[in-house]
Amino acid sequence: MIEKMQSVNLDAVDKETLVDASGFVFDNSLPLEKRAARMLEQLKNPYCFRYGDMAIKLEFAEDGPSLQELLTGFFLRQKSGL
Repeated sequence: MIEKMQSVNLDAVDKETLVDASGFVFDNSLPLEKRAARMLEQLKNPYCFRYGDMAIKLEFAEDGPSLQELLTGFFLRQKSGL
């Protein structure tokens, strides 16, 4: 399932079919497992989604930061207007 999520071709996907993550908010009061489950429930594919009109595909290095760290940073930057 993860490989299928990671393998989405951003050039071939209709961005209107991607979940819009612009309203997603991390609830840091939840335990890590519940935060991850909530993110999967809402985003459907944490590797490929859209933010407004922009389609986004995330790719990770084996020794890089976690998905949660990257998404948290992304959403915080969007919220602050950076």
